[in-house]
Amino acid sequence: MIFVTVSTGHFDPLIATCCGLSHRYRFFGQIGSSTAIPNFEFVRTMTPAALEEKMMAAEVVVSHAGTGMLSLLYRLKKPTIIVPKQIRYGEANDGQVELAKKWAELGMGILCMDVEDLDKSITAAKKMKFDYPVFPSLGIRLRQHLFA
Repeated sequence: MIFVTVSTGHFDPLIATCCGLSHRYRFFGQIGSSTAIPNFEFVRTMTPAALEEKMMAAEVVVSHAGTGMLSLLYRLKKPTIIVPKQIRYGEANDGQVELAKKWAELGMGILCMDVEDLDKSITAAKKMKFDYPVFPSLGIRLRQHLFA
């Protein structure tokens, strides 16, 4: 199963593209306020526990590039296709693009800048060995320094 999540917002172009690919892949969607109604199983919102459970069960996760969602996917170490929300898809800005590019550069996901490339991205994700680098924790170091 491929889990698609757009958080609480909308991302109609991504949902519509998944509908077009549903004859090839089994999707489950968390579609937020999207107006596109999928031809596959979906919910609008999920509890954090249910979201994590679906992600863990998924072969691949397709996600927007929100920081909260990407942080969760990093913690779960799930193969991820990152499709940043962009102005051309009806967003107010391209604020997710830079984070999505960095995520892909670090090997933690596949960047899909155009929803029309989703099929190719799914194929690539199924073959890719993802990398999840360990980042130093400022909080731990600061506590060690303050309370040493």
